[in-house]
Parts: sequence; C-alpha cells; structure tokens
Amino acid sequence: MSWRIAVAIASLLLLLTAVASAFVLLRGGPSDPISKAADPFRYDLAGWEIRHVLNRWLYEIGHLFDDGPSVEEENETLQRYFALAADVVSLEQQLAETEDESLRSTMEGQREEQQQLENKVEAILEKRVSSVVEDEGLTTSLPLFSSVRFVFPPLDFEFDQPPRVLVISPRERISHDRAILLRRGLTTEQVVALEEETAATGVSSLVVSISGIATYPSTVPEHAGYEDVLETVAHEWLHQYLFFHPLGSHFFDNDTLRTLNETVANIGGREIAGLVRQRFPLPQSDYVAPADEAREEPHIDFRAEMHELRLEVDRLLSEGEIEEAEALMEKKREFLAENGFYIRKINQAYFAFHGLYADTPASSNPIGPKMLELRRLNPSLGDFIRSVADITSEEELDRLLAERVVEILTPP
Repeated sequence: MSWRIAVAIASLLLLLTAVASAFVLLRGGPSDPISKAADPFRYDLAGWEIRHVLNRWLYEIGHLFDDGPSVEEENETLQRYFALAADVVSLEQQLAETEDESLRSTMEGQREEQQQLENKVEAILEKRVSSVVEDEGLTTSLPLFSSVRFVFPPLDFEFDQPPRVLVISPRERISHDRAILLRRGLTTEQVVALEEETAATGVSSLVVSISGIATYPSTVPEHAGYEDVLETVAHEWLHQYLFFHPLGSHFFDNDTLRTLNETVANIGGREIAGLVRQRFPLPQSDYVAPADEAREEPHIDFRAEMHELRLEVDRLLSEGEIEEAEALMEKKREFLAENGFYIRKINQAYFAFHGLYADTPASSNPIGPKMLELRRLNPSLGDFIRSVADITSEEELDRLLAERVVEILTPP
C-alpha cells in the first residue's frame, strides 16, 4: 500500500497536467456564438478536481496499517453497495411516477448508506482492476529502479454523476468538431434551448449523456451495476494510460486519433472488466435490481438498423442531400421508438459522438474492424494495448496489422 501512495504523490503533478490540458482543449476554443450559448451551463472541472483529487489517497493513508478485508468481506461490501444502488434507482423512478413523498425518506436513507460505503467500494474495485492490469503487463518503472514495476497512472476513480457534453458537428458531414462539458442537472427545457440556439449558427448540435470521464480521478456513475462500473473504470483508466503515449497525447489532433483512442478504450475496457469478473465473481442475485417483468422480445435488430442508417446518411451527405439525410434520421428515430428503442434525437452530432467508438453500429469507420482484428491476432490484451499505444494514424494501424499477419504466417 505504501508504494502505491508514494507513486501517486510522485505522479500527481503529471496527472494534474494531463487533466489541465484536457480541460483547456474541451473548453471549446475562442469565444463565439456557440461558446457564449454554452457558457451558463459549463461544467466546473477545476472545482471538481479540487474537491476530489486527494480524496482517495487520504482514505488510503488513513487505512495504511489495516490488514485489509478478506475477499469474502469485500464481496459482502460490494453486494450491499450495488443492492443499495439498484434500490435508489428504483425508488427514484417510483417517486417520479407516483409523487409518493413517503418514499423519499427511505430513498435518502439508502442513498446515505450507499455513500458511506463509497470509499471502501472504490478501493476494492481499484485493487481488483489494478491486479488484472498488472498481470497484463501494463506497468511502468521508476528511473534507476527498473525492477520495481507498478500500474501507472494508479487506478483512481470517484463515484459521481458525470457531466453532460454538448457535441457539435457540421451539417454537411459527420465530424466531431467540438465538445463542451456541461454541468449536471440541466432540465429538458434547458437542453432543448441550448441545442436550438447552437443549431441556429448552422451546425448540428446535441447534448449527450456520458457513462464516465477520464478526469483524475475518473468519474464513474454512482448508480450503475457491478459489470458496468468495472467496464467504465477500465475504459477511463485506459484513456489515462494512453495519455502518456503518442496515441493519447495526440487525442485532440483530429477525428481519426479520437476514434483510434476511443476504440482501443472500448475494446480494452470490456476485456479488462471481463477478466476482473472471472477472477472476482459476484453472485448476481445479491446485487442487481429485482428482475423486470417479462418483456416482449424486440422485433428488430437495433445494431443492424443503426449501422444501415449510418451508411445511408454518409451517402446522402456525400451527395449534398443534407435535408434528405436529416429527414431520414428523424424517420428512423420514430421507427426505433415504435419498436422499443427510444433515442431523443438522431442527427449528425449524434453520429459524430457515437461514431468515435468504431466498434459500435453508429460508426461506418473501418478502424473498428481493423482494431478488433488486431486484438484477435495479439496473444494477450497487454500486447495489444502496448502495440497500439504508440500509433498516431490509421496508416500505422494498418502497418501493425500487416506486420502481425506476417508474424503469424511466418514459420518459426
């Protein structure tokens, strides 16, 4: 435990530099109509850092000489925490639907108990994810002490409600031109008004919710389940890890680098989470929300529908048919809603944001299949991450993939 604290203190300035750099780039550039429209709703990232950056390490120092709980005790803590998270979500929904104020005191009591467990749960999950990351060889060493290897950046996250993001794309093509962090708790009316005001400048605009953000510590939703939390923690840590390599340090250079980075984090985050679940299984019956009532199976393939839509929108925009593309997206949104898949708005900004994750149906980018194939051809997740961490273009990804194919086909 002590070496972990020492590493954290030694690296803190580097990590804060990373956060500060990202903050500057996410602010949206010079003052213009879009920036001015977003200014009243901006997320106070600096304030969040001040409140949270030392929280985890103060907790660790306070428990430096503890023997630590057993795996069974850790699981009991996790089970209780995630059961409370599910209950809080359920009670919030019931309160919103019925306006039964008698539920509020119960909900607040469970939320308070959940918050009391947060530091313990964060420490347990950080340790578990770190153990898998370390086994994959994603470690570093201090100068002159090459035999001492450790996970860097140290795993550190906080349960909280992530900010929202205002995404801007041109209307004539799908491109992630700008992203501005917005504070939490915006009303539907404020979101719609901001989208309309920014769209009036001639762009495609959308306010999206995000599942986490790679601040340091990273921000992870407080009411998600065990599997989702693990995946988000791993995904955001990979962004932090990549920041200290060419792929991450050039994240904001262009759409291609953002897509490469997000796709690696998606693939790696899922796999790390899966490895943690295998090593530290948590019985589902003890921590998930009560089973939903039987639902009718969907009659459509959402992934196929979205991918087909993306390809057709790309075609229409390439031919200058902007209004036709926008009408098609709205028609598809209505069709999806009729079939049980509700999306508030589908436009160019929607695809610009979700298309950064090239292994998803919202993307038409060949980077996704290439990255998945490179992972398949690498003997381990660690080998895959280390190989892509130094690339800065799709051409370098192609080269890596070709080299890997040659290595496999060449007899020993």
